Amino acid sequence: MATLSILLGFLSLIITIKFFKKVYIGVFSALLTTAFIFFKPSFIVEGFIKTISGTSFYELIIIVTGIYLISDTMKISENSNKFAENIHSIFNSKQAIAFMPMFLGLLPMPGGAMFTAPMVKDIAEEKNIDNLTAASMNYWFRHLMEFFWILYPAVILFSSLTNIKITKILLINIPTGVFAFIGGWIFFKVGKIKFSGTLENWKNLLKSLIPIIAVMIGVILSIPGWIVVLVVSISYAIYYKNFSGLVKIKWEILILLLLVFSYKNFVELSGLSKSFVNELQSMGLSPWWIIILAPLTLGMITGITQAAFAVTMPLTVSLVTAGVLPLMAAGITTYYFSVVGVLLSPVHLCLLLTSDFFEVKMENMIKKILIPMIFSSFGYLLMMFILLK
Repeated sequence: MATLSILLGFLSLIITIKFFKKVYIGVFSALLTTAFIFFKPSFIVEGFIKTISGTSFYELIIIVTGIYLISDTMKISENSNKFAENIHSIFNSKQAIAFMPMFLGLLPMPGGAMFTAPMVKDIAEEKNIDNLTAASMNYWFRHLMEFFWILYPAVILFSSLTNIKITKILLINIPTGVFAFIGGWIFFKVGKIKFSGTLENWKNLLKSLIPIIAVMIGVILSIPGWIVVLVVSISYAIYYKNFSGLVKIKWEILILLLLVFSYKNFVELSGLSKSFVNELQSMGLSPWWIIILAPLTLGMITGITQAAFAVTMPLTVSLVTAGVLPLMAAGITTYYFSVVGVLLSPVHLCLLLTSDFFEVKMENMIKKILIPMIFSSFGYLLMMFILLK
């Protein structure tokens, strides 16, 4: 029933969003459908209680609200316009849209694609780049770093569960990230890189990005992300006298976050993820198919890489211990498909928030990244060929 409940939950989400045009209603519908088909509706309440009783939910609210406040203040202060003007003097528009989220992708943070979304939108509007292309580029170039970068929690977990040095995991995953970059660059027709502009352009560019640079420095110093964003966003708003922004509340976003967290907690508490993995095993599938389908599907239903990886990697390790699969190749496979599942997930926060911000459909954004995703698989397959040779 786990597989059926997951599939019907996804179907419910898609249909509900199409009918009501509200993402949070779709997530609520998916939660109800999944819970009742799985015959464990009581865990909806438990998932809700776990959400409101833990700190992660409130920390994320602070981060997302702070991002919106920084965005609002950048517009009021006209720093977003200054940023767009100066980055146009250095790169062409699409290169600017690609490099900004990719650079910030080095610093993992929930809803992180929203940091660059306002600036990307400004550039797109000025250069008549459609919202769907801008949103998809922002989303893809932000997340291609997750295929290999060592600061992502799932990579750290990978290393701790297998005792493989994190630098070795980085080196083996780099080709996947490189092919992901090439795929996005070609598909979105970003063009040949040509540096231009003056030293003054670079200085003004950095000045306009002070709040984002401040957040990056805070994260590098290992200060909790929610504290960094809270301090930076409020200080920035006060400095530019954006007092109205301090009291703005985006209720739909808060409800969406509450439902996404409740859904994730339901999946964990109800045993849905474990039941799904057990069903795959009982089908007599090849071990390789199990470590592909399990993280892919769990990534899609949780929208969180470390959640999908944490559930499926112990299974992978058990198959390795039994002598069924080689460690590195199996681990890389589990990690790669965890990331792919999350990038395709309709409950992935970055996808939910940026599709709402750019006013485009999630499914259209997913369609836009499919070709770059296929390119990323070339890097994965190349490393698998080397590891299994």
